[in-house]
Amino acid sequence: MPLFRDSLLFSVLLLGTVACTTTHPLDEDPIIPDVGTIESAVFGSEGGTLAVGDLAVVIPSGAVPDGTEVTVTVSEEETPNGFTAYSPVIRYEPEGLVFERPVQIEIPFEGDPDVATVFLTLEGQEAYGALTTRTERGIAFASTNHFSRAFVGTACSGDNCCGRATADLDVLLMVDNSNSMQAEQEALAAELPRFVEALATGDVDGDGVQDFPAVRSLQIGSVSSDMGSGGFSLETCDDAMFGDDGVVRTMGNPALSGCDATYPGVQSFTEGDDAASFAQDVSCVATMGINGCGFEQQLDAILKAVTPSSSDTRFSFSTVGHADGANSGLVRDDSVLAVVAITDENDCSASDPDIFNRASVRYPGELNLRCFANPDALHGIDRYADGLLATREDPRKLVFSLIGGIPTDLAGASPDEILSDSRMAERVDPDGRSLVPSCIRDGNIAFPPTRLVRTAQEVSERGAAISLQSLCQDNFQAVVSGILSQVSARLAGRCR
Repeated sequence: MPLFRDSLLFSVLLLGTVACTTTHPLDEDPIIPDVGTIESAVFGSEGGTLAVGDLAVVIPSGAVPDGTEVTVTVSEEETPNGFTAYSPVIRYEPEGLVFERPVQIEIPFEGDPDVATVFLTLEGQEAYGALTTRTERGIAFASTNHFSRAFVGTACSGDNCCGRATADLDVLLMVDNSNSMQAEQEALAAELPRFVEALATGDVDGDGVQDFPAVRSLQIGSVSSDMGSGGFSLETCDDAMFGDDGVVRTMGNPALSGCDATYPGVQSFTEGDDAASFAQDVSCVATMGINGCGFEQQLDAILKAVTPSSSDTRFSFSTVGHADGANSGLVRDDSVLAVVAITDENDCSASDPDIFNRASVRYPGELNLRCFANPDALHGIDRYADGLLATREDPRKLVFSLIGGIPTDLAGASPDEILSDSRMAERVDPDGRSLVPSCIRDGNIAFPPTRLVRTAQEVSERGAAISLQSLCQDNFQAVVSGILSQVSARLAGRCR
């Protein structure tokens, strides 16, 4: 007979049990039931609590219909290789049972309470994802809306652990849509299915073995590098005032097979959804074409996309950020936020829009070289490091990834190594109209993205994860692997 806590006498009724409050004595170790323990109870619509030692299921009123039998088994099942178990695997049955209201599970454990996380198999899958977890005196508390298998543990190890695992990931794709980016957009789109599939399963290398907590909820929004040209009319800038303004795109690409005309600005994937279909939808938006302004303001586009209107940060013409407006819902409070920038040029986020004025007296000379020649007319890098880090209470939940004009042999290197390389020095080409490329692939050239690398350097020094990859790779397989490595580490609670 299962034990029902906080009651002198409890009867298991055919149509339910009386709910009770769990209280663990301060001076007692948690009671972990032996492997092989099996207990069952029948619940009614009023809910109740099934407890075995300090292992418990708390079912609220209205969560299940009358006559629902619940079984808890302390199993011998092993956890995935990438995880360290602090408790046995608990099997909750009937597996696949979905609740009308979230049910609380309580699992006693032995291990580090600061990183202890409840991992539950995703609905209809074998992969484990993290649940939001609270620990108290050797017991982990979490809520679920379905039954499967669960254990308490960690997905990191040793001194590389810095926090609990999480299963909520928000991704902002900043895609350069100037006229030289067609092949690169297509290369990114080709790798998106693998990226999403890996996140959905927790299997980075596709070998069928789970390596990190699978995401339970993934959101992706795509913005372009087009932020206008300060109000000055230029040939490649259709909207001189604001361009696409850092607003997540909703337009699908009609040139791609299977794409709809419009999509939600924030595209959402949750456990049980079709990963391939979701990746296709994201590709339809992210492959946005090459009609954007030739003066890319990548960093301002990123920052405006994730900055709330309540921030003191201001953008062109004293406008505010879109995080709680047009882009509402993209960046959640407790998620890991991954920013992925793909571009073949350096950032030209201007603090003085006169730099785009063809007739400017303050900034004379070749228009294509204005941003290089006048760094004082651009916003400082601190603006972007501070702004991105302000979106996360914990800087370790920020991942900043760049796919840019980094020489291929420096892909994945540190910012210091990249910035000190002679190929990353910005120099005027002998033609006097452009800069010397930093890498070339199949006739496509890319230029040193020094401001983006320096932004990565600053956020990294303050706790964020970074991935610096080359746009000049033959394909983006290695690029996506590098980004997945950093994202998966932060989902798992690893510091490095």
